Amino acid sequence: MKRVRELFEKIISDDNLRLAIDEVNKSHHWKAKHKPNACTAWVEITKDERIKQLREIIVNGFEQKPPRITQRYDAAAQKTRTISEPIQWPDQYVHHALIQVLQPVMMRSMDKYCCGSIKGRGSHYAKKCIEVWMRDEKSTRWELCGDIYHFYDSLSPEVVMNRMKQLIKDRRTLDLIWRIIKDGVKIGAYPSQWFANTTLQPLDNLIRQSGLCTYYVRYMDNLTIFGSNKRKLRKLKILVEKWLNNKDLKLKHDWQIFPVNKRKPDAVGYRYGRGYTIPRKHNLIRMKRALGRYRKKRKKGYVPRKMAQSILSRLGQLKHCNNCNIYKKLYCGERIEKELKTIIKQNKEVMTWTMFLEQKKSERENVKSSRQSATATRISVAMS
Repeated sequence: MKRVRELFEKIISDDNLRLAIDEVNKSHHWKAKHKPNACTAWVEITKDERIKQLREIIVNGFEQKPPRITQRYDAAAQKTRTISEPIQWPDQYVHHALIQVLQPVMMRSMDKYCCGSIKGRGSHYAKKCIEVWMRDEKSTRWELCGDIYHFYDSLSPEVVMNRMKQLIKDRRTLDLIWRIIKDGVKIGAYPSQWFANTTLQPLDNLIRQSGLCTYYVRYMDNLTIFGSNKRKLRKLKILVEKWLNNKDLKLKHDWQIFPVNKRKPDAVGYRYGRGYTIPRKHNLIRMKRALGRYRKKRKKGYVPRKMAQSILSRLGQLKHCNNCNIYKKLYCGERIEKELKTIIKQNKEVMTWTMFLEQKKSERENVKSSRQSATATRISVAMS
């Protein structure tokens, strides 16, 4: 595959920087507790000036600021993750400007069943693929499942750069990539998920071309492999471990090879049988507990909007599986979804984003007019 050149000029172009600003601002209108984001409003009002400033920052040598580090509990994985959120200005805008140009380059060799952090290839994309494969009983007799141990923490910047040098020949673009990842590939940064998927592309090709499996899908660092022969899957597991060891990575100790007819495959939040799909057991337990807390709050006469939103998003998982009996047990004849939607509508904020933006613009114009009047009075005093 030929390496791509002349990417830096595309990165610093007006159209690309404007699109990066629009993409970041689209998801940063509000802060915690539904407060308007002043940084987004400032960038939106002075967009032309910020485009010139972003270009200067990238050309003169972009240096990242220390990110905001928080500890968040991932209920699905049942562990605490360290999230490094980059500063909004200018870091997140530079990240988006870079990935918008690199995305077509990285997608050229992307495996068809590489899922996670790619538009159109989320968890439901992987779920539909597995559901189709489960109809083929001969080719899905055995499953090999596992994930990479502490993937983001173990992924070194040198390994990522070696992979990017195989795709890109532009020296200035490679320098910008190195400036972003030199402190590590952090969870929470927008480029990290793309660099992680790109680094694992050769592993996808190795598994696909080995001929030791029938079906294979990867959701970030989680591997789900189906085959008709247990011995072939064991050989494939050894190949995967060798490849990972060469990149200073390793397969997690809880990998498994098991017969599908005796145990349901478990991936992307669901369990899969022959012709049906059901949620994971711990997801159902969390739904049941959340509904119990909701019923207690409802008796007291007040349900917070955030609680209603979280429960409604959890219940949305049931729409993508076979669950008539689950609905009956969880809802107990109540119209819970309708109640939650009415709670969310009643607690809507009065101020909209457009109202806040207009308010900021008027404040900025008032400041300008006051400065102009002050300078005019100073000049008149000096003349007199």
